[in-house]
Amino acid sequence: MKKKVLSLILTTVVAAGMIAGCGSSSGSAETTEAAETEAAAQSGSETSDAEASAEGEAEAREDEDKTIVVACSNTAEPYSFVEDGEHKGFEVDMWNEIAERTGYEVTMETMGFSSIFGSLDSGRVDVAGNFFGKSEERLEKYDTSISYGEDGVGVAVLADNTEINSLDDLAGKTVAVAEGSQGQAVGEGAADELGFTITVFGDGTSGVQDLSLGRCDAWMDSRITLAFDSNKAGVDVRILDESLSSSEVGYFFRKNDEESAKKLEAVNGALEDMLADGTVKELAEKWMHIDVTKGLNQ
Repeated sequence: MKKKVLSLILTTVVAAGMIAGCGSSSGSAETTEAAETEAAAQSGSETSDAEASAEGEAEAREDEDKTIVVACSNTAEPYSFVEDGEHKGFEVDMWNEIAERTGYEVTMETMGFSSIFGSLDSGRVDVAGNFFGKSEERLEKYDTSISYGEDGVGVAVLADNTEINSLDDLAGKTVAVAEGSQGQAVGEGAADELGFTITVFGDGTSGVQDLSLGRCDAWMDSRITLAFDSNKAGVDVRILDESLSSSEVGYFFRKNDEESAKKLEAVNGALEDMLADGTVKELAEKWMHIDVTKGLNQ
């Protein structure tokens, strides 16, 4: 539009110069020269404005591209939770470190657990990040980062228990599991094979409580739950080295998205360094009281 307006201005000025030229050839030359000077100045000004506008838009795009919005839970202690108005947890520390190492500005949006992947699908956020396991269903639908930890169903006994040192030692024992937990699902499938009896606890009690009170011989749940809950309750337990199941965890990004792919590459680079220098291990032990990187093939 500016070029069209400039063209109309030049036509008018030149036409006026031609009319004036009928009276004086000297006046015509001066008028034409003045018009050309004015047009050049205006053209230069518009060019500078256009260049400045283009640079501003490029900077804005670059700033936007250097942001990562992460969806996480507001109640999933110790991974991501809000306490007294403050967002805390393992994932908070992880993403602070990732931001520092990549130069990206990271924003973490807390929400109900069931809303996390929907927010990723809609484009509201860039990443689903809440210590999510790499299930086949998720791997088919999303791009995922390298694994930065693992969790599996394990067994805990009191620290002074000398009878149970392996899964085979569970034969003839009573094992507590939480209703609806991973431990219950896996335990019910393994009870007959290993020869133990399951006792299910619900609201108002816990596996660590049943274990400490002698209501059961062992407690089965995710290894992180075993370590975190026992530490919080102040009960000294020993987690068996063997696990009944295991799942690696990662961050999930949208597939077939060029900007998402760039962010994933940057995050993977940071995670590789954080695994190599022990940062992930340190943060996991701080929040979960267990090394979640131990079983990864690094």
